[in-house]
Amino acid sequence: MDSNPQPDDRQNPDPEHADGPQSEHAVRSPGEIGGKKFRVGVDDAYVPFRNRTKRRRKTLGFVLGGLLILGVGAYGLVNLVTAPEQNTAADSCKAGSTRALAAAAPAPMAPVGSGASAGAAKFTLNVYNSTQRHGLAASTAAQLKSRGFVIGQVTNDPLKANLAISAQVRGAKSQAAEERQVAAEVPGARIQTDSRTDPSVDLVLGSGFTSLASTQQATAALQAAAAAEASASAAADAATHCAH
Repeated sequence: MDSNPQPDDRQNPDPEHADGPQSEHAVRSPGEIGGKKFRVGVDDAYVPFRNRTKRRRKTLGFVLGGLLILGVGAYGLVNLVTAPEQNTAADSCKAGSTRALAAAAPAPMAPVGSGASAGAAKFTLNVYNSTQRHGLAASTAAQLKSRGFVIGQVTNDPLKANLAISAQVRGAKSQAAEERQVAAEVPGARIQTDSRTDPSVDLVLGSGFTSLASTQQATAALQAAAAAEASASAAADAATHCAH
């Protein structure tokens, strides 16, 4: 027997030649990151994945900016081309309105008492008194007759309206011109249409009546009323024309 027994390799196995699978919990080296399947060394070149996203965002921003510039340019070009046509149409519409208003302006009228206005209108004027003042209808009717009106009935108001205003002019809707003519004779008179079918017009004197207007005042009032109606009609026609 040997006095120096040889070392038993089975008792002191060499770690470098040890058989069997490695432990799943083996400690990774400080130079590695990641899981079991993919490992990247710290010393390897790092690929910046975010740069690709930034480049995509920049490209998308450039594309959207270009589309926005093209859209604004196209909009400005369309406005530049169509604006003169719109302005021309608006100017034409305004010119047509001005011509219509000028054509609608009534010509100067002769005084009512001369017969050019009242005498030429063939309608009967009834003069009624709605107040307690005796003889008011008769005296007023005499003055109106001297101004060329054809006087019909002269009596108390058949409707017993007891008016507080200066006068009320009653008549059919078709007698608008005649009603304005009579209303011009009394300052503050108001027109009230009714359902009558004959061409007569009623002048109903109220408690606010003091006297008839002078012939010059009546003529001016009649011209102003005619001008206002003509202007309103011309403006409505012009608005309808421009709307189309």
